[in-house]
This record gives sequence, C-alpha cells and structure tokens, in this order.
Amino acid sequence: METDISNNIIHDNSITRQDKNIEKPSILLLSSLFFITNIVTAYFNEQYLYSFLFFILTITSLVVHYNDNFYTNVIDKIAVLSIVLYGGYVLCNKINTNKWLNLLIIIVAFLLCIYLYIYGFIVKEYCFCDKKCVAQTYHFVMHVISSIGHHFIIYL
Repeated sequence: METDISNNIIHDNSITRQDKNIEKPSILLLSSLFFITNIVTAYFNEQYLYSFLFFILTITSLVVHYNDNFYTNVIDKIAVLSIVLYGGYVLCNKINTNKWLNLLIIIVAFLLCIYLYIYGFIVKEYCFCDKKCVAQTYHFVMHVISSIGHHFIIYL
C-alpha cells in the first residue's frame, strides 16, 4: 500500500516523514496487556503481592516492548524472574493432590515458556528467530501461555 498525504508516505508497516521512519507498535505491546488479567485475578483472590508483581511486570513489559534497550531488558528480566520465583513459591505452598489437572497445566505452561525462550535463544528460533514477525508471534504466544499458567496458580 502506498499513499502520500502532505509529507507522510505510508509503505506497508511503516510511516516515513521527512527521513524519519516510524514503525507501527509491536504486537508485544498488546500481548503485555494480558498481564492485566493476572493483576485483577490475583487482587480479587486476595493475593496482593502477586497482583503487585504482575503490575510491575506489565509496566516493564510495556516499556521494554516500546523502548527496547539493555537497561529496559534487564529491568524486565528482573520482573519476569520475580514472577517465576513467586509463582513457584505459591505453587509449592498451595499444591493439592486433588488438583492434578491444574498442576499438569501449570507445568506444561512453564515448560512451553522455557522451550520457546531458552531453547529458542540457544538455537536462534522461536522468540529469537531472525524474522521479526515470527519472533514476535512466538513471544506473543509466550505472554499468553505464561499468563494462563499463572492464572492456574492463582486459582489453586
């Protein structure tokens, strides 16, 4: 698609205005908003620390997917690690032998995220594919899977 409207030229996914290239927002900004459901769910289940950690993760995720640099990445990784560790802590303290299906879903969600991110990093695929569209799609899926997995932890 090509359109020229008063110094704005639109080519496919970007807008060029006087030698400045502005890309459309990443789909990862949208998928970061899935974590709002975790904030609300944890809050209404009186898990206020979990809710706060997801609030922090949502903010850092939005920032890193809007302005990706070394510092925003480190801060986001710290937020992710805090969610993983606290989620594991909650899981260990709330585990119930009558909820094997929930536990199975949580474990599968966790392993899928590890596979997409860690293994993907090692082989430069999935979230780390050279094709930005593919990498973002897998990262989007990882946001959704991790959000669902943590919902199951909250509801244990």
